[in-house]
Amino acid sequence: MIPKSLTSAAIAAVLCIAPLGAASADFPEKEITVIVNYGAGGATDLSTRTLARAMESHLGVPLNVINRTGGAGTVGPTVLANSPNDGYTIGVTSFSPLAIQPNLREVPFTLEDFDVLGATGRYRYGLAVRADSEFETIEDLIEEAKAGRVTVSAAGPPNNIALYQLNEAEGTNFEWIPYGGGNESVVALLSDEVVATSQNPTDIVPHVENGELRMLVSLSPIRWFELPDVPTLEELGYEISIDSWAGLSAPAGVDPDRLAILEEAMAQAMTDPEVQEQFSNLGMDPAFMPGAEYREFLANGIEQMGRQLKKMGMID
Repeated sequence: MIPKSLTSAAIAAVLCIAPLGAASADFPEKEITVIVNYGAGGATDLSTRTLARAMESHLGVPLNVINRTGGAGTVGPTVLANSPNDGYTIGVTSFSPLAIQPNLREVPFTLEDFDVLGATGRYRYGLAVRADSEFETIEDLIEEAKAGRVTVSAAGPPNNIALYQLNEAEGTNFEWIPYGGGNESVVALLSDEVVATSQNPTDIVPHVENGELRMLVSLSPIRWFELPDVPTLEELGYEISIDSWAGLSAPAGVDPDRLAILEEAMAQAMTDPEVQEQFSNLGMDPAFMPGAEYREFLANGIEQMGRQLKKMGMID
């Protein structure tokens, strides 16, 4: 079982790494490339760039962030897996492209192709309705979904996973209506095309603040700090949550001492107030999970998502 919140204790553990060997004495000596698997300007891109800037002060060399997009986030990890394993190329290996997409499509990599450095932030998900909706609580919406079809907009996995988990556990009839992204999903709700939407803080919070939406529940294992009075599904007694993280890895086979230096720099950077603030502003919970634990989290996620996607009818 992976702990649901790994912050100061996890960072302290990494910072207690034993003295490094001679192989690390001259590392790093040059610029490190950081591959981001989503487009410029998005939450993953901006959070990674902020983290990279903070890591530079600990590593003493520049970190050059480049975007390699496509394949629902799987092109970046593909490029990373085929990069030199000298420690000078690292990249984003977030939950969806590593644990969800390999169940949905053929990808030219496995978890064994990466030396996992750690997770840097938890994505957050929530279920919202229009502010003028008749549904005041998630219990109201669940009762409606037991009586008949309730449409929910979402871009796709993992946003829609909790809906299918509720259908299985509670006998509800939540129906996922796919849209191209978070903004489109929210516009569909505001336009009364759907009953609810399952999205991230950056998509939901501004509309709650301006009085257009009401969030009923956090679908993540944690409450949102922006809306602290909104409970999680787990707090309400439903053993259901969406737990998705961003993280960094290197190609498999990097010298262990170099990996330790990179992981330590990540852990230290995550204590930076600017990093904490930027991650929070982007709707991510700024928490660090060490490499070994994040690898286990991803390995478990691959198996769990395979089972869940089969139940959802998205794969055979």
